[in-house]
Amino acid sequence: MIPLPGDPFLRELAISAAILLASYLAARSLSFVLARLLARAARRAAPAIDHRLIRALKRPVTYGLFLNGAYVAVHRGPVRGPWIDRLDDVLFAASVLLVSLALARAWGILLGWHASKPGPGADDSLARRFGPLLSKVGNVVIALLAVTVALQHFGVNVQSLTVSLGVGSLAVGLAAQDTLGNLVAGFVLLLDRPFKIGDRIQLSTGELGDVVEIGMRATRIQTLDDTVLVIPNSVLTKEKVVNQSRPTRSLTTRLEVGVAYGSDLAAARRILREAALGSERVDRDREPLVFVTRFADFAVNLLLIFWVKDYTEQALARSEVHEQVYRRLGQAGVEIPFPVRRIIQEMGGRQTPVGARGEDA
Repeated sequence: MIPLPGDPFLRELAISAAILLASYLAARSLSFVLARLLARAARRAAPAIDHRLIRALKRPVTYGLFLNGAYVAVHRGPVRGPWIDRLDDVLFAASVLLVSLALARAWGILLGWHASKPGPGADDSLARRFGPLLSKVGNVVIALLAVTVALQHFGVNVQSLTVSLGVGSLAVGLAAQDTLGNLVAGFVLLLDRPFKIGDRIQLSTGELGDVVEIGMRATRIQTLDDTVLVIPNSVLTKEKVVNQSRPTRSLTTRLEVGVAYGSDLAAARRILREAALGSERVDRDREPLVFVTRFADFAVNLLLIFWVKDYTEQALARSEVHEQVYRRLGQAGVEIPFPVRRIIQEMGGRQTPVGARGEDA
């Protein structure tokens, strides 16, 4: 064991130097451990986010550990005077700078990880669009917080600056309320990811189309008429949106058919199921369903439910099933009735049938 000097001043000075040396050695040891972890992570094809965070925070953490030791050593030492306060201010400013640097690096890594995160329905386009903006906004916020903390430590009144920034932000927010609303809605779409580029969505107003672009202010979809519909992001977050591409590309399709009264309903139901399976675009692994839904004025209504393999072929599949139903019912002698109207003419107090015509005649 190393003997300490007998002089109290030298003893306290030696203890402070030992604390400073110990903090330096601890920082070097931590840096060595982190380097080993990073070397092990480098052997992987795709390092996880925790290893990327370790790589980014390696120097700030080790420097911060050394600064803590230096702070304890300075305040533990026997020397007192104005220069201690100056040194304390320098250490505080360096600590604030290190914390700000660590937060900025961690923010950038988390944004990049979220943009490249795989998953069902992940849309990297929106994340790439908002990534630079979010990174800059986050860095500005971190810098403002660091400057505010530093100015308060040095005795500068920052309340007036805070009030001015608040008033300016309120004025900008009121002037660009709609634009900011769409930007916030874009952030919601980024986090929630209800659809991605290439998905086919249907709006509450009935418009149907494929998503071609998700922007910061609006989303563009290409309708089935080959026109581009521009929708503000705030509308997509407020209204109901049906995503036909999830969870699978198959799509439920309904078809209503009316048969004449007196028809064999069991045979009609079997014919409808066979007609649905007669199309190659219909999923044959899922049995079509047929229900009797209504006794109408001129026919018994049947509902045929089948599943199309790909939602992009729903119109073709529906047309083919219609043709199959018409042909198979005709071959089986099952009548598809049409509305008729019987006209009674009164002549001399007698009612004489004139004839029957279609309802639309």
